[in-house]
Amino acid sequence: MRGRIWKAVLALLLLGAWIAPTAAANSAQSHWSGTDRTGALIADEICPLEVQGEKLTFEVQEFPRNYYSTAEEFRSYTGYVTAEYTFYNPADYTVTATLVFPFGAVPDYGNFYDDQLETSSWGVDVDKYDITVDGTAVKKRLRHTLAERYDQFDLERDMALLYDGYADDPFYTPDLTVTKYIYQVSGVDSEAYPAATAAFLLNADPARTRVLLMEQSGGKTLEEGVLADTWAENGVRYTVCCFGEPVGELDWRMYENGACEKEIDGAVELVDTSTMTFKDLALENWTDASGVLEQDWYNAFVEDLNRSEWSCGVVSGSDIHEDLSRALMRWYEYEITVEPGERVVNTVTAPLYPSINTNYDPSIYTYTYLLSPARTWRAFGTLDIRVNTPYFITESSLEGFEKGEEGYTLSLDGLPEGELVFVLSADEHPAKALPNLSYLVFYLPVFLLLLAVILIPAAVILVRRRRRRL
Repeated sequence: MRGRIWKAVLALLLLGAWIAPTAAANSAQSHWSGTDRTGALIADEICPLEVQGEKLTFEVQEFPRNYYSTAEEFRSYTGYVTAEYTFYNPADYTVTATLVFPFGAVPDYGNFYDDQLETSSWGVDVDKYDITVDGTAVKKRLRHTLAERYDQFDLERDMALLYDGYADDPFYTPDLTVTKYIYQVSGVDSEAYPAATAAFLLNADPARTRVLLMEQSGGKTLEEGVLADTWAENGVRYTVCCFGEPVGELDWRMYENGACEKEIDGAVELVDTSTMTFKDLALENWTDASGVLEQDWYNAFVEDLNRSEWSCGVVSGSDIHEDLSRALMRWYEYEITVEPGERVVNTVTAPLYPSINTNYDPSIYTYTYLLSPARTWRAFGTLDIRVNTPYFITESSLEGFEKGEEGYTLSLDGLPEGELVFVLSADEHPAKALPNLSYLVFYLPVFLLLLAVILIPAAVILVRRRRRRL
């Protein structure tokens, strides 16, 4: 009898595995990053210009999709923000100032991959809008700085990354010698050790030598140096870049897994060595077609390596080193000229990309506009905010928005503390989506039956024992 019950339970489990959903709804991507760095600031250290008033207008007549199949579809998205500044020059001399306006990295849904050409494209929206002074378009230049995703905007840090020319770094210089080593894995029993790991130990003077394993997946600091490791599979090649004084051929060891404790058979052999300048390496993946200035790409590469510096001469590996395009914040750079006692109206229009969260019904869209850059001005007057939209503001970092026929408005005297963050949704009260319970529907009867199979015999045995005692 018991054998039949267990067979029935097993059959139900197998049946449930066959008919249950192949993936829960929440297993798919539910959040897409947008742009969280927008706002104008002065690039010059000393500037007498005053902002007498700023008018912010957000045009959100549609929400972006979380996926666009073509660049043309993405460019057709209409969301944008317009910042209108009224500048006043109180000085008795003409002021020509350089301004920069950060408008964030390309959102997740703004990257495209062509399967036929096997090429990626991004940044196709930079020429959609103009910058004007008193209604006349002025020349703008697109600039880029390193901004790793999910990092908060830091005015002092990010402004310092806008160099004129190549970064004056104490270690990484354009003519620094780089030795590139190519290694190949062989002799690994992949069936016995599916998590096989290759590693090398390094203890170098970082003032003279720094080493980067491009494919690094882990590592740890030991008393004798830093152990850098990566997954090992026969035929796989590793690229090791040595900056400055070369370290020569590395002593690789093979381990059974990422813990790097038990050594196994296998080898990592040097198959090629080449030298180049640091500038050549930094610009290896840069092209004119990227829309990024050569100097900006180079400087972002330097900043990335400096942020990745570990110890003992080891630079932590990261896929950003190979593809900087996914970690670049975009800026408009332009000049305005204001005569003594003159007022001019400078209007900047930039694309507006919210973060998308589909864990709500309906989805919610978070918009961020940086107000802190305006603190770089000598004086700041009024701030008027208008959100033209048919949707609802469900949350906001600023209180006092008034709803009208065309959207929302808010007027402030001076700059508030913090940044402007607001959430829009097609419903005034979007509901947090419940977790997917599909598997529970399929497996609950099975679990109840299994529980019964275990508990019922136990209860019967307990009753029999009590009867015997009586």
